Amino acid sequence: MLKIFKIFSKKRPESEQPATVRVVLDSARLCQLLPHFPIGSNLKFFPEYRQEIIIDSIIIAYLINGETVYSNSELSTTDNDHTLVLNGSPIDEVNSFAILIPIVNRNEIKLDYQQKEILEKSGGLAKGNNITLIGQQANGKIPFLDTVVKKYARLKGGHFNNTQVAVLNVDPALLEMKDQRSQTRLSAKIPGLLQTKLYSEKHPCTLIDFSEQTVKIRCDDNELIPMSCEKGETITLSFNLPSSSTTHIMKGNVIKVDGTSILVTLEEIQIDQHFKKLTSVDIIEIKTKLLQQPLNR
Repeated sequence: MLKIFKIFSKKRPESEQPATVRVVLDSARLCQLLPHFPIGSNLKFFPEYRQEIIIDSIIIAYLINGETVYSNSELSTTDNDHTLVLNGSPIDEVNSFAILIPIVNRNEIKLDYQQKEILEKSGGLAKGNNITLIGQQANGKIPFLDTVVKKYARLKGGHFNNTQVAVLNVDPALLEMKDQRSQTRLSAKIPGLLQTKLYSEKHPCTLIDFSEQTVKIRCDDNELIPMSCEKGETITLSFNLPSSSTTHIMKGNVIKVDGTSILVTLEEIQIDQHFKKLTSVDIIEIKTKLLQQPLNR
C-alpha cells in the first residue's frame, strides 16, 4: 500500500504542467484607442456599470509589456496605424497594456450621500472591479472602454514619486464608440436663459434638442454668446419644461461651438438653492416632460 501511495504522490513531469496562456492584444485596435485616451488627458469613469456615478480623473501613464510610459511623445504608430512604436522601435507583439490613474479623484468627495453609498457598495477602484472609462469625444462619438482593476501600485521616483495609482488592464477589443445623440436625441423648442462667465447677465436662448446629459442651445439674436464661449467653459442655463411650472437651473460645460449654437454637457442641477450633481432621475424627468411636446409624440 505504501508503494502505491508513493507512485501517486510523484510530481507531474515538466511536460505535463499546464501551459501558460499567451496573450496577444490587437495592435491595430490599440492604435485606434490611444488618441481617445492620451496620457495627461482628463477623463471620466464609472465603476461596475453604475453609470449614475461619474468620477473625474486623469491618465498618468501607460504600462506596455511591463514598461511604464509617461509621455505621448514616446509613442507613435506605423503609417498604416497597425503597429505601435515605442521610442522609435516597433512593438512586434503587445502582450499587456494598462492605464494608470490616481487613487484620489477630483470630484469623489462631492458625491451626495446616496451616490457615496452606491460607490462604497460597488467597491470603486477595488481590485477586480470593472471600470468603464469615458474618453475624449471625436466626430460626434464618445469612446467608452471597459477595463479591469489589476492592482494598486505606488510610483517611485520621478515627478510622481510616492503617488498611488490604480492599474487598469485594457483589452483594446472592448473599445466602443457610441453616438449617444443619434440614439437618444429628443427634439426640443424650449425658451431659456443662458449665462456665461464672460457675460454675467442672462441672455435669451432656445433649447433645440436633448440627448442624455447633452443639450444643444441656439442663440438666435446674439452671436456674441457662442463666439465668446470656449470649449470647457462653464455656463448656467435656466428653462421651464412642458407641463411644469418649476424653473430648472443647471450648470454645464461647453463641448462644442457651432455658429450661433453651442453644445453643452449638463453636470449640475439646482435643488433647494444648492447645486447638486445631475442624476439619472433628473435626466429621466427631463426626457419625460420633453415627450409631452407635440413634436415628440
